[in-house]
Amino acid sequence: MSQSGRIDVHHHYLPPRYREEAISGGHEHPDGIAQLPEWSPKSALELMDSAGIESALLSVSSPGVHFGDDARAADLARHVNEAGARVASDYPGRFGLFASLPMPSVDRCLGEIAYAFDELGSDGVVLLTHSRGVYLGDSALDPVFEELDRRNATIFIHPTSPACHQETALGYPRPMIEFLFDTTRAVSHLILSGTLKRFPHLEIIVPHCGGALPSVASRVAIMSQIIPQSAGKGIDPLAQLAELYYDLAGFITEGTLGGLLDLVDPGQLLYGSDWPFTPTPIIAGLADRLETFPQLDDETRAAMRRGNALRLFPRLASP
Repeated sequence: MSQSGRIDVHHHYLPPRYREEAISGGHEHPDGIAQLPEWSPKSALELMDSAGIESALLSVSSPGVHFGDDARAADLARHVNEAGARVASDYPGRFGLFASLPMPSVDRCLGEIAYAFDELGSDGVVLLTHSRGVYLGDSALDPVFEELDRRNATIFIHPTSPACHQETALGYPRPMIEFLFDTTRAVSHLILSGTLKRFPHLEIIVPHCGGALPSVASRVAIMSQIIPQSAGKGIDPLAQLAELYYDLAGFITEGTLGGLLDLVDPGQLLYGSDWPFTPTPIIAGLADRLETFPQLDDETRAAMRRGNALRLFPRLASP
């Protein structure tokens, strides 16, 4: 095992049944990409060892578990969560789990939250930016956020194709551009709707260096003072953005990292690989690149690799 000891908070898994149901649900080319990648615990561990990843938090990526039927989504969420928990149990210390929820069905989500945390020992939940067009921050989801807040839960946000992608993506794969803007849309709505202010005990992980948030944060903050959703309600978007965590999965540059560090302290940065949707040969190069950025000194770079994640997931500390 590499001595770098990275903790990977953006690491996906695709159990066999999930692959089958995603394909039968019309997602053989999810979000416009070429194909669903192959996955197994063995290949995950091989990637982790080659890239200096000591522990990885498993999550189901876009398109999630809902393919049109609430009851089937709940059943698939239970299946993938149990599958992920078995992997974590089979390889102690190597894997954690962000449980999937059958959003946007509130009652089914509440049942799965209880099972995931109380029976499976999940480390948190993964929530897509929207489910069936219901975006994070919608008041209909308040009971879900209230229960997660009661449990001081960690939420890993993952983008998906926006509800209007047929008109906006222009035929390009949605992860290229649309994912970044859907992340920005969902996080902005969580803030401007007052959701994060109402539920202050949540830990939120935003993917891909914050998407477009570093570029639009000041604009959102200024507009928040004059739009009815947030004006006069004591909502401070910049302060709330500074409290969130951000993974550095993807093709990060000095410029994008610099923009994020204008908003947040280096103590909010986390390592992420986005494997297996990011191919194995690319991951080591991206990880090495993060080691060269001048915005991070040796201490903050080590914290990004591991220390910051241990504040969220102390059970992953080496014995």
